[in-house]
Amino acid sequence: MKKVLTLFFLFLGWTSISNAQVGEVIWMDDFDSLNTDQWNIILGNGCPELCFWGNSELQSYWQDNVYTDTIPGDPNNNALVIEAKRESRDFMSFTSGRLDTEGNIEIQYGVIEVRMMIPDLETGLWPAFWLLGANHSEVGWPQSGEIDMMEMGHAQDYREFHGHPNSTVNNFVGSNVIWYAQAACSDNNPTCAAAIAGDTGFNQPYEADSSMANRFVTYKLYWDQNNMSFAVEDEGVEYDLYTAPLGISSGELASTFRKPFFLLVNMAVGGTFTDASTTNDVTAPLPGKMYIDYIKVSKWNGQGTVTIDSTQVSNEEFSEIPEQTRLFQNYPNPFNPTTSITFELKQSSLVELSVYDMNGRLVTELANNTYSAGTHSVNFNASGLASGVYYYRLNAGGEIFTKKMTLIK
Repeated sequence: MKKVLTLFFLFLGWTSISNAQVGEVIWMDDFDSLNTDQWNIILGNGCPELCFWGNSELQSYWQDNVYTDTIPGDPNNNALVIEAKRESRDFMSFTSGRLDTEGNIEIQYGVIEVRMMIPDLETGLWPAFWLLGANHSEVGWPQSGEIDMMEMGHAQDYREFHGHPNSTVNNFVGSNVIWYAQAACSDNNPTCAAAIAGDTGFNQPYEADSSMANRFVTYKLYWDQNNMSFAVEDEGVEYDLYTAPLGISSGELASTFRKPFFLLVNMAVGGTFTDASTTNDVTAPLPGKMYIDYIKVSKWNGQGTVTIDSTQVSNEEFSEIPEQTRLFQNYPNPFNPTTSITFELKQSSLVELSVYDMNGRLVTELANNTYSAGTHSVNFNASGLASGVYYYRLNAGGEIFTKKMTLIK
C-alpha cells in the first residue's frame, strides 16, 4: 500500500510484450481454508515502528476480522474474507484485517492474478492487494520496492487529477510501483521514493461503467525480467492500467524489481489516501466485507518461480484449467439494478450468455465471443427492466446451463 509522499517521477522505457505467453499455473490458493503456515495475520495499528501504518489510518488490525467463508450466492465456493467494522479497540475507532506471506511465500516473475469482490467503499474504505520486496526487513522501504496491483478508495482530488472527475470510489481503481531513486531525493522527499501513481502520461487508472462493489473483478500483474504490466479484467474484458509495459531491465528499477517479493492484502479505513481523515468522515456502510476468491501465479513468457519456506514449488499439483464448465448463481440475488454472473470454462470456448424473461423472450445478450479457459464474470445492469424473475442462459461450446435470478426495485 502506497505511503503518501511527495514523489519524483522518472521517464520509463518500455518494450513490446505482444508475443509473450501465459504458461502453466505454478501456485494457487483458492481459500477453501486459511493456511496460517503460509499467511501471517498482522495485528495492531502499526505502533511503535510505523504508527497508523504511515498514512494516518483509522483502523487497528485484528485476527477475528480475517477468516474464510462461503461466497454469497455461491455456497460451493469459499473465499478469504477481510471484514472492516466500526468498533473501538487498541485506541482506534475501527478494526479490519491484513495478511501477508513474508517469510513464507515469495514470488519472482509470472502472471499474478487475484479475483476479488469489494464492499461499498463510500467513504473511507481502502482495499489493496500488493507486494513488497522479500528483503524488506533488511533494507526497508522504499529500497525493497513496492508493487500495488490494485488500490481503491482514492480521494476525489486524485481521481480528478487523473481525468476522472465524475468517478466514484466504487468504480475507480489504480495500480502503482514504488522504488528508491537517487534522483528523487529532496528535502521534501527524504526517503527518495519514486512512483508511477502521479504520472498522468503513463498511469491510466480504470473507471468502470458501473460500481465494482459487491461483484467480482480480476486483477493481474504480468511480470518478467524486462517488464511489468498491470491489468483489470472486468466482465470478461481486460483493460491495461498503464499506457505501456514498465521497463525494469536497467538501473534502479532492475535492482529493485528483479528479485523475489511477498504478497499482502488488506482493507484500511481512512487515512491520507482517502477523503476520510477523521472518524466522522467515514460514511462507508459497516461492517463491510471484502472477498478474495483465489490468488493464482502462472508462468509468463517462460518465467516465474514461487518458493514456499525456501523450497521452489512445482506446478504438478496445480491445474490452470477448471475440471468442468460451470455457471454460478448471480450475486447479489435478489438485486437492484446490477448483478454479476460468473462462469468457469474447462477449455477455450465460444460463449453465448443471454437473459430471458419468464415467457422465454430474449431480454439482452451479455456475451457472444470466445473466452479462454478459466473463471470469468459478466455484469448485468437491469436498470431499464421491471421487477420480476429472469433467467440467464450460458451456452459454452455446446454445453448449456440456465439459472434464475430476481430483480426487485
